[in-house]
This record gives sequence, C-alpha cells and structure tokens, in this order.
Amino acid sequence: MKMVKPKKCAVCSDEFVPFLSTQKVCGTACAISLGKSNIQKQNAKTWRKEKKIRKEKLKSQSDWLQDLQKVFNEFIRISQKGSKCISCNNPEPTDAGHYRSVGGHPELRFEEKNVNLQCRKCNGYWGGNLIEYRKGLVKKYGVEVVEWLEGPHDPVKLSIPEIKEKIEYYRGMIREMKKKAVM
Repeated sequence: MKMVKPKKCAVCSDEFVPFLSTQKVCGTACAISLGKSNIQKQNAKTWRKEKKIRKEKLKSQSDWLQDLQKVFNEFIRISQKGSKCISCNNPEPTDAGHYRSVGGHPELRFEEKNVNLQCRKCNGYWGGNLIEYRKGLVKKYGVEVVEWLEGPHDPVKLSIPEIKEKIEYYRGMIREMKKKAVM
C-alpha cells in the first residue's frame, strides 16, 4: 500500500495526514472556518456586483456624461499618441483639449475634430492657447473644418442610453487600438 504524504492545513497551517486525497484541512473546526470564509468570499463577490448595479441606477445624466468624457479623453490621447501639442508643438502633450469649450459649446463636446492633444500649460494655464490652437487646426484639418467648428450648431441632448452606447463604442475603440499597439 502507498504511503500518504502529510499536507499542510489550508486554515491553521499544521501538518496532517489526510484520509482522502482531496482533503484540505486537518479537522472539523478548520473545515467549518474554511467553509465560512468561502461563503464570505462568495457573498462579497455578489455584494460587489449588486453594489455596482445600484450605483448605476443612482447615476444622473451629468454623472454619465462625466464617465463618457473620461472615456472620450482617453480615446483622444490614445488615437493621437505620438502627436505634439496642437498649440505649441510640445513633444509630450498630456491633455485632451477642446478648441470650442464644453461650457460654451456643449454640442461639440464629443466632436473628435474639436478635441486634440495639448500640453498642460496650453490647456490649463493659458486657457487653451486658442490663437495657436486655431493655427494648428488649420494645418491639421484645413480652413473648412475650422470654420465649421466656429459656425452655429444644433443643440445636442444625449439620453442616458445614448451616452452608454457612446461609452461602449469608445471603450471598444480603445481596446482595438491597444491590441494594435501590442502587436
């Protein structure tokens, strides 16, 4: 008959000789505490899922717009990676800067041609450095696009399902670009 090797208990770390090959604990007390910890782990997992669902139900439209803005800005940063600051040609831009501001022109908030990489100094401290930004836009897209951006636009009011759809679209684009970057 084959000799059974001693194992370490999964709970108290004492060595024991198992009766069965699948035995993980040394005795009844350790088995009970292992069972409780597994139940607690399962309960914690289901609670996290439930909490996430509850939080999403409590979100307002502006909360969803903030989430979309974060994903959209990440998309701009990744899609324009390697570009210089559109205003001052700084080689390491960190911000996704809007030419037409979000507050003044909310209908252009998620227009990809309105948002380009800018350095922190141009986007934050210099208020967008708009004169140089416009020159950079003319070089990048042409005068027609810049004039279109500066022209009148119909107001856009996105519903929560439309916002969720855009979030998923941009997340998918980000995943795709990251896969291409890895390959």
